[in-house]
Amino acid sequence: MKNSNRGFTLVELMMVVAIIGILGAVGYPAYTSYVKKGNRADGIDSLMSIAGRMEEYYLNNDTYVGATVGTATSSDGLYTLAITAADAFTYTLTATPVKGDSDCGNLTLNSLGQKGVTAAGAAVADCW
Repeated sequence: MKNSNRGFTLVELMMVVAIIGILGAVGYPAYTSYVKKGNRADGIDSLMSIAGRMEEYYLNNDTYVGATVGTATSSDGLYTLAITAADAFTYTLTATPVKGDSDCGNLTLNSLGQKGVTAAGAAVADCW
């Protein structure tokens, strides 16, 4: 009679668990980085939309004073939007992440089209 044991040994099972752990340790940070980048697109899109409305307001009123943000959140609800400074000829818009973004912080856009971030050491090109 043949003794045919079918199944996995403990060593084989532990090797599979180790490989899955290594793949998870490498993949998860990359995944979260792409999710943050995708979330930033919501804030950027909303800032650009409000900038267009600010320019329309200026064309109609010859000033940025009195302009308001129609909705206080971005289209997906990931950012809180605000006009942080506005005078007759300039404005600054800010998108603050609802859940926080330690890599870039708040996203800013001014009337000259200059983009900015509030996180220390963050490069604007990496966040925008």
